[in-house]
Amino acid sequence: MKLKNIELAIFDMDGTMLDTEVLSNKGWEIAVSEQVPNMSKELFNEVFNKMLGTNLENCKRIAAEYLPSFDFDKGHTVSYTFMDDYMKTHGVPIKPGLFYLLDKLEELGIKKCVATSTNKDRATHKLTMANLAHRFQVIVGGNEIPASKPNPDIFLKAASLCNVSPEKCLVLEDSAAGVEGGFRAGMQVIAIPDILQPSEETRKMATLVCKDLFEVAELL
Repeated sequence: MKLKNIELAIFDMDGTMLDTEVLSNKGWEIAVSEQVPNMSKELFNEVFNKMLGTNLENCKRIAAEYLPSFDFDKGHTVSYTFMDDYMKTHGVPIKPGLFYLLDKLEELGIKKCVATSTNKDRATHKLTMANLAHRFQVIVGGNEIPASKPNPDIFLKAASLCNVSPEKCLVLEDSAAGVEGGFRAGMQVIAIPDILQPSEETRKMATLVCKDLFEVAELL
């Protein structure tokens, strides 16, 4: 399947551009082990996987559903502290092919923006640490829209801010929630799996599934 008339590439951040979902997973493992030391690995994975790709309020709701006694705000601080300490020491891990893809988009004159479920201030901070923030026209954070992925709101806002119609937008996402949100926004969507492989339902909503960002660049 061929991509059509792309004028704007809308990037998810964690798990798509930044190889940080594994850090988030480890951070939440530490946070949960402090409060729920006997929680099974299977239950932890079920909860964490439901949180992938969605904003902080949705994550809090999901945690409360499965772990009513869990202090989410305390756990959130523990997880973020682990991630921040790692990135300060080792740098922000980048997904293979990202800089190659950004160069290709710039060469073709295609606009670039970020639509992430992460709070905008934190997202901008991480992208600045990774020397990436200046390469995007717009950054939209999960705290700036009323309904998180899989709702289409964040993608439609990004397109509007960049003055591009939805059908001329390409969404790049690793999560099922992100792929569904891009699909519901009426945009072309490429899924680049990270921690989880896409389900059959997710594959049907994606225009294409690519193994990495190098492959995405070769399709442009």
